[in-house]
Amino acid sequence: MFALWSQSFLPALPLPRPPVLSLYARSPPAPRRGRGRRSGSAVRAIPGDAANRVRRLKALGPERVKQEEEEKRQQASVEPLTAVRAEQLDALGVALLAQGRPQEAEEAFRQSLQLASLVDAEWAANNLAVSLKAQGSERYGEAEELYRSTLKKRRERLRDTRSPEILTSLNNLAVLLKAEGQLPEAEELYRQALSGRRRALGDLHPDTLTSINNLATLLASTGRSDEAETLYFEALEGCRKTLGEDDLDTLYSADNLGLLLFREGRAEEAEPYFRRAQQGFLRQLGRLDPEHLRSEDNLAVTLMALQRYDEAEPILREAVEGFREILGEEHPDTLVAQANLDVLLEEKQASDLQAMRRTV
Repeated sequence: MFALWSQSFLPALPLPRPPVLSLYARSPPAPRRGRGRRSGSAVRAIPGDAANRVRRLKALGPERVKQEEEEKRQQASVEPLTAVRAEQLDALGVALLAQGRPQEAEEAFRQSLQLASLVDAEWAANNLAVSLKAQGSERYGEAEELYRSTLKKRRERLRDTRSPEILTSLNNLAVLLKAEGQLPEAEELYRQALSGRRRALGDLHPDTLTSINNLATLLASTGRSDEAETLYFEALEGCRKTLGEDDLDTLYSADNLGLLLFREGRAEEAEPYFRRAQQGFLRQLGRLDPEHLRSEDNLAVTLMALQRYDEAEPILREAVEGFREILGEEHPDTLVAQANLDVLLEEKQASDLQAMRRTV
């Protein structure tokens, strides 16, 4: 049986030949508030949710991410103004998260929180929670406390349930609760966020599309495939129209829809979605990005389910070699991909033997 790993790269139960899943469960960016002058000093605002900004920064490539880190580290070290320095430290945290360094990002976000103004402290606390969640389940409790306190403060301060800041907090808390297995509350918060975004932003706004996808992912994980499929199709078509064919949101949507179809035994329908995601991730992120390698595994396993072993083998070999190169021989992701390749070779050999017997 093939192993399944999620975006967190943890092996899951051996479902019937499932491909690997690249989920996106992201939070939208907040509107950037004004950069005016007040009380004689420059006032800058932390520009919104770290999770979404990390994803966008990573799409620019590792060299640009490293450059961003160096620039923000330098700016934060020389900036004397408290509000401006808080923003630079926040941006430094985003750059560190984009490089897979959540512990260092946590420190940058903590410093930003200490310096942030009253309103920006809510964003600083939110982004600190993002870095805690990225460190794994041992830090989920701390992240949940920050998300809940931020949501409470925003509800008390803003009161308007359609406020983008409140809707972002609902989404972020729901993402974490889903990861913790608190599915009923997560679903309720996802539905609140989606309803609010549809009313406030419209069906095609990127934030609304994120909420559609997130709710679909939860529904799919709890066996409600019909509603999940409808929402995944809506998210994919909306991303195409709003963001374009090669936007990362569009590619994640295609991958998620492919997985749902595959799990329903519809591998032939799933293949074009997985192939579209794999080719898009290659163009956008490069051959050795984990998202691209994960999408290669998705596509290869689907081809195996269709008994197209000769097509699947080189794709899966490339995924295994890529994981070895960037993560090492003993990393769980490498081991999962290698196990999939071992099964492929066994099935291919068995298929070849059957073909030989039929010709005798």
